[in-house]
Amino acid sequence: MSEMEYTSRHSQLRHRLKSRISEELFESMPEDIQNFLLEMPQEDIKEAYLNVMLKIPWMVDKTVPDVNLHLAKMMLERSHYAMHDVKEKVMRYMACQKHLGKNYGAVLLLAGAPGVGKTSIAASIAAAMGRPCVKISLAGVADALFLRGVQQVFHNARPGRIVEAIVRSQSFCPVILLDEIDKMGSSQEHGCPENVLLDILDSDRSKFVDNYLNFPLDLSNAIFIATANDLRPLSPVLKDRMDIVELPSYTPQDKEKIVQGYVWPRLIKEYQLDSLDKLHDPLSANEIVVCTQALELGDDAVKELIKLCPEEGVRDLERICRTLCESVISLYYAQGILIRKIDARSLPSLLGSIFYPKK
Repeated sequence: MSEMEYTSRHSQLRHRLKSRISEELFESMPEDIQNFLLEMPQEDIKEAYLNVMLKIPWMVDKTVPDVNLHLAKMMLERSHYAMHDVKEKVMRYMACQKHLGKNYGAVLLLAGAPGVGKTSIAASIAAAMGRPCVKISLAGVADALFLRGVQQVFHNARPGRIVEAIVRSQSFCPVILLDEIDKMGSSQEHGCPENVLLDILDSDRSKFVDNYLNFPLDLSNAIFIATANDLRPLSPVLKDRMDIVELPSYTPQDKEKIVQGYVWPRLIKEYQLDSLDKLHDPLSANEIVVCTQALELGDDAVKELIKLCPEEGVRDLERICRTLCESVISLYYAQGILIRKIDARSLPSLLGSIFYPKK
């Protein structure tokens, strides 16, 4: 199509849309969407619809990012302890993505107990592949319109979560995390969201039509990863379309390694307890407390914490470790006591009340 024809087409659209779409933006849109806008009845071009159109990342680079497998392996090792079979499966998946330069194989389904690292592994995969990661929580969703969108003729018209994921990521090559697909429901009035997932997974993803937009959107470069706590609620049809990767539960020995090697070092940095001279009240006349050694968590304390958290994952364990970090900071400001090491004997006082002790 010649430059004159493009300018003429854009001039028509500019007049109809009150100059909201620039010529550069118009040219970045696929030709079928240009035609759709030009042929769309004037009364259907509403301000809300136009706002959604303008938020879609038409002008971003649509090139699929290259996968750095060496970096991917380092990131998985740094972020997750053990799980060698899971990491091997993920690395094979990314290697085929790199080799083929397109979406490879079935959608990964990470299955395992709460707190074993399903969401964080998906985030690591996205980071290693150089893609933004957007999570869509499906727990309690019983309406297909949640994913597919609501048509403009209805008062509650809005795009579905798939389109919103593209807008939030500002990319046509994101990793879209379908979280907790085992907790989806079904609506007799608006259909089952599982059928929408089947349509996305089965059909040509370059032709995904959202009810609100009403034109085909190219999702062929988007990667979908799903998570589930329990595989039993999933239909055989949906499971057949997924590559199931089961994450094992952690043993007490695994939890010790995870707390000492992953959780605690990360929390020490997050709470700025790697150098305790940061525990200084600027409103106080006291000298700065200097202690370059990071707050230490003793092995006996770790064992006691694990007994308090018998879950299969480490989510509760991380939560209680956060409480310890908060207690150390609170105790310093409330009573001027600086804790340099936490052992099993000090756990009860740190996990109890500090500002409002029980009488």
